[in-house]
Amino acid sequence: MYVVGVLVVLLGGCDLADDKTPERVSNGTNALDVTVPGRPTPGSLALTEHVIARLKARDAEGLARYADADDTARDNAARWMARWGDAARRPATAHFGLGEKDASVDIRFTGERSPMSLLLVPEHEDAPYDDAYVVVLDDGR
Repeated sequence: MYVVGVLVVLLGGCDLADDKTPERVSNGTNALDVTVPGRPTPGSLALTEHVIARLKARDAEGLARYADADDTARDNAARWMARWGDAARRPATAHFGLGEKDASVDIRFTGERSPMSLLLVPEHEDAPYDDAYVVVLDDGR
């Protein structure tokens, strides 16, 4: 009986089914080679890393999930994938321009002539200062 009690105490607080993988590893942002001069907000940096990670992984569906609520998000994500998927596998530098509510990010991938420009807009219109963003994918830049 004593052994059973010890096992219950030892294993009682352990949930063996939980995945203990850190989020940065499981979502692909841990392996990114991105230099960030300046001081972006945590929310704008996190979304930018997620966008680059989805491009690098060639995951258009995942990229569309980070986009603004738009009927064309999947099509636009596929266009972004075609344009920037290969570039996202190389080192990058992300320059952030923070506006009052929106944020812009110019990402220069090594070997690319032009930057990839992101427009980040507040995720919730009723709370524009919460540092939670979605990316606008409307023009396939």
